Amino acid sequence: MRAHSRYLAAGLFLATAILFPGCRAKTTPRNVVLVTLDTLRADHVGAISPGKALTPSLDFLAGRGTLYTNCYSLIPITLPSHASLFHSLPPHLLKNYTNGQILHNVQESPSLAQLFEKNSFATAAFVSLGVVRAAFGLNKGFGTYVDDFPPDRWYLHAEEVNRRVFPWLESHKNGPFFLWIHYSDPHEPYTPPGAPDDLDIYVNDAHIGAYCLSRLTINTAELPLKTGRNEIRFEVKNESDDSPYQARLNMFEIKSPDESDLKFEPGRNWFYRKEDGIHFLKRTASIFISNSGKPARMGMTFRGQLIVPIETTLRQNYRREVETMDAEIGKLWAKLKELGLFESTAIVAVGDHGEGLGEYHTEGGIRYVGHIHFLQDIFMKVPLIIYNPAAPRQIPVRGEDVTLLDVAPSIAGLMGFKSPARYQGRDLRRLPRGEPLEIFEETYKPEAGRDKFAIRAFPWHLIFTPEKQQVEVYNLTKDPDEFDNLVRKTDLPPEVAALKRKLEAKTRDLLKTKVAVTRDKKDEDMLRSLGYINKK
Repeated sequence: MRAHSRYLAAGLFLATAILFPGCRAKTTPRNVVLVTLDTLRADHVGAISPGKALTPSLDFLAGRGTLYTNCYSLIPITLPSHASLFHSLPPHLLKNYTNGQILHNVQESPSLAQLFEKNSFATAAFVSLGVVRAAFGLNKGFGTYVDDFPPDRWYLHAEEVNRRVFPWLESHKNGPFFLWIHYSDPHEPYTPPGAPDDLDIYVNDAHIGAYCLSRLTINTAELPLKTGRNEIRFEVKNESDDSPYQARLNMFEIKSPDESDLKFEPGRNWFYRKEDGIHFLKRTASIFISNSGKPARMGMTFRGQLIVPIETTLRQNYRREVETMDAEIGKLWAKLKELGLFESTAIVAVGDHGEGLGEYHTEGGIRYVGHIHFLQDIFMKVPLIIYNPAAPRQIPVRGEDVTLLDVAPSIAGLMGFKSPARYQGRDLRRLPRGEPLEIFEETYKPEAGRDKFAIRAFPWHLIFTPEKQQVEVYNLTKDPDEFDNLVRKTDLPPEVAALKRKLEAKTRDLLKTKVAVTRDKKDEDMLRSLGYINKK
């Protein structure tokens, strides 16, 4: 009798589900918001590593979803990293190696956005760096792709991004939608909105303007020149004692209607480094221009940045940028709640690569700040949080190694979409406990100083620079900061030799099939303005 009752109840439930689909147990969200956090180091998210930065908004999401504490990028460069995320293929298969390179090889691997487009979702993207403009190919599948920038810079603050996103959310609150929001405040320049001016310019002791070098914007000034000798004086507001120079200009041009009447004289407290075209200024620096003709007005264009101590000012500025971005992310959560969307929208927050803050040195011995030349963990490890309000959180924290390749299959899985056959990532909802993963990492010229490749098979991390035939071997258990290269040690276990052979063989194969990278002058100028060029 009890068995008969169970069968009857099951039959009634099945019939109800068929006749009234709205009564089925709902396990898929209505909408998805993908938030990519450009240049955010994993150790600056409080839920992963408390103390380095305050990130209550990301911590809140981690408390509601699943936090992956060991997620890795495959390349420390923004455009190819995002391409790998959206197409679930590594850079060497996409043939997408650097910023400024158009993404072509994706016909057989539709992007995550195209999956949503195919399933009749409204799709939109709002990006904050020029390197992910639609022109480079990430726009496939997006009905809306907002990528315009002010005339003086190639980046947007998170506050500016939100001002564009919120009206779109309001007009699409009835869904379903897939929304990609790209924040990049921790990317250079580390300058939150409202940063004060840090440079004054005088012509013959007359003040002509105050400027903020720290914003890495293009500045213009008009110089009124008298007949005779003129002094153009720069006064830098920077109290750093860490360097003999206080500021650098990576763009500096002076033009006049008739340059034949002008003679430029060597500057005072001013040094020009010819090999990369950078001008260095002390706290007060001058250049002199002799005008043998009538009084004239000359145009000056420049862009640069302050030189600040890495241990204190630079790292504090990076932290402030992380916290500024997190505060704006909190406003995004509030907007979703205000529109009644937070409990019907899956949210995935993920970094694209990390950032070096002076931990490692370039081949020239300079402490490196940035992310394109190295493959150590601080450049590759990123935060990943997946929040699905339509399903119970099974394991709040996962420590298995995962990569950005897993993002698209995981989002497709939670939406009930079939992942394309070429996707190489995994649906993390089905990730077995403790499953190991061997991760292949790469970075390429011409953006990186040299091609580099790595295999990360915990606890081992091997990095190969083929141009120098140099191998680095790190034991991540004993040396998580990766300062002690064990390559010359004689007591390495056999698996390291096997990994070395595997890495070298794969590198040879990839370099044989690497295609030439071409970029136009406008894109080169954009990369220079964002600090990607002249930092080797």
